[in-house]
Order: sequence, then structure tokens, then C-alpha cells
Amino acid sequence: MPFSGINTFIFLRRDSGLLKIDLKAMKKSQKIKKTNSRYRLMKRFILLLIVIIFGMAGCYANQKESVFATKERVSAEKREQDVSGPFERGVSPKTDIHFDAKYCLECHEKLPVSTKENFLKYGGDFKQLCRCHYESDQFHAHPVNFAPSEKSNVKIPKKFPLPDGKVSCTTCHDIVIQCRDSREDKIFTKGQMFLRGAPHKTRTDICFQCHDRAKYRKYNPHEQIYKNGEVVKQKCFYCHSELPDEKKTTSEDAKLVGDFGALCMGCHHKAAKQVLHMRHLRKPSDEILAHIRSLQTEFNIVLPLDGDGKITCVTCHNPHQKGLIPDTRAGAKGAGEKHRHRLTDNMCMRCHPMR
Repeated sequence: MPFSGINTFIFLRRDSGLLKIDLKAMKKSQKIKKTNSRYRLMKRFILLLIVIIFGMAGCYANQKESVFATKERVSAEKREQDVSGPFERGVSPKTDIHFDAKYCLECHEKLPVSTKENFLKYGGDFKQLCRCHYESDQFHAHPVNFAPSEKSNVKIPKKFPLPDGKVSCTTCHDIVIQCRDSREDKIFTKGQMFLRGAPHKTRTDICFQCHDRAKYRKYNPHEQIYKNGEVVKQKCFYCHSELPDEKKTTSEDAKLVGDFGALCMGCHHKAAKQVLHMRHLRKPSDEILAHIRSLQTEFNIVLPLDGDGKITCVTCHNPHQKGLIPDTRAGAKGAGEKHRHRLTDNMCMRCHPMR
């Protein structure tokens, strides 16, 4: 039998006879398999691309979502939760509650639907609203909850609000910006801690929005006496809201512009990172409190606590320049000494005696 179409067919000898194979059909079959394989790969690629696009769109929508547009999204169960106490829903001082609509009720009694009514909790007390910053190891650099003194010569811009006429967290931090629709503004200002007028090139640029740069540059509030011996009264207002009488005023009588910690950490912010400093900023036990009082009597010194009865910076360190307070007064001890320690002979061991 002749072998016709030699280029089209091949014959293989097998025990049962010859096996005829169609080369064209085989090539066509291989081509179809390759096409199907490419189609499947292309299909997977397109599906992956669609998932990525929708994922990015979802992230963008989540960033862009305004707090005023989330009312319907918040569940009824979440609305009914009692959130009056701090951290009742497991929110710790390290939880970033900003830019996340699920944390709206940490600060609001109910979701605001306009900018006219904000429904703030705790009567709008920012020390409670911003408690994460107060109760963490990151100190705020400026005192709050005080009315600016006319004697301080501070000029506060109109764009820096004063709720009830007092300096508050929102005076410098525009935290409401996270509720607005501009995604670019949110991302841009979050890295700048919501500071008004951002971006700022340096840490202190925001300070000179209110304070005179010429007067406050390299400003040392602890240099309180002129060369002729007169008191630099203007520097007293860095910490005091009323001018104290250095010959009569006691630590209990002194009127301050804000919390001791805030006043000190505004300049000594690196001290907040030292473990030993942070461990002292707490309310002393009854035993330690009794020991503090005994030291005051024994050495004729003052070891003042803050308004909440907690140990603070000035408990151990005297912030005044030597000679400002008469040497005969207990409040003068430690001024001019190393580290400004009120007890110069190993103060740590005086409070923490070996047992």
C-alpha cells in the first residue's frame, strides 16, 4: 500500500497493526491548548486587576469618608453602648482613634450631622477628650485651660480659636480636619499633628504664630534676675497667671497658667523619654506621702505636688533662680544646685532609703 500524504500522516507499527496519526490534527490540538492556556492566564490577570482597583477604591473611600456621612453606617448596637467612662471599649492611650469613624463615640455623645452641633462628651473638657495624650508618656508642649493674660503680650490669630475664652487643644490643633472630605488635607496634616497653618518647617514655627519670635528665641525662663538684682517680672508669667510675691507666696498659693508637667515638658520634652522621670509622675502611696512630709519638716524644704496630688517635676526640681526667693524660705532650697534638686545630698536616697 503506497504511503500517500507523507507530510500529513505518519504510521507507527504496533502489535495489532499500523497506527495512523494525523499531524495536522495534532498541531491544531496543540495550538488550541496553548490558546486556552493564554486565555486562562489573561482571565486571571484581569480578575486580579479588578480586585486591586476595587481595593484601592475602597481604601480611598474609607479615607475620604466624612464623619457627617457615617450616620447610617454606625450600627444601632454601637449607638446604645455606654461610653461615658474612659477606655471602656478597650481603647488604650496608644490607640490612634483619628481618621476612623468607628471611634467617633469616644469624643461625641452621638454622631454630629453638621458643624453647628458637635455633641462633645465631658462637657467639652479637652483634658478628658484628649486623655490619650494626657495619660501617655507623650507630653503636650503647651498648657491649656487658661485665659491668656493681657500682660503676656501674646497675640493669638483669629484662626486660632479660644473656646470659652481659654487656650485649649483645639487652639493649635485643628482636629476637626479629619472629619472633612479632603483626603489630601487629612494625609498632609496628620503628620503635622493637625497643627493649624501646617506645614511648619520646624517644631517651633507654630509657637511664633502667637509669640514674638524675637523675644522667645533661645528663651530661658529660669534666668529670672537682672544683673542689678531686680526680678524679671515678665518671665514670671511663663508659668504664673498672677505675679507671685517671692517673699510671701507659697506653693499652695501660686497661680499657674497650666499643669506643671506641661509647663516643664514644653522645653524639657526629652525628659519624658527617660524611664526614671516617667515613673515618678504619679500619686504617691500613703507611706511615701508621709515620708515626703517628714522630709519637708526635717530639712525645711518644700516638695510640692500638683493639683491632683501627684508627684511632678517641681517636686524634686526647683525652677527658680538662686536669689529670687529669700534663702530663709523653704522654697529657696535647691535653686542654683546641680539638677536644681531640692535636696542636694543624694535626693534619690533621701526619698528611697535602703531597707
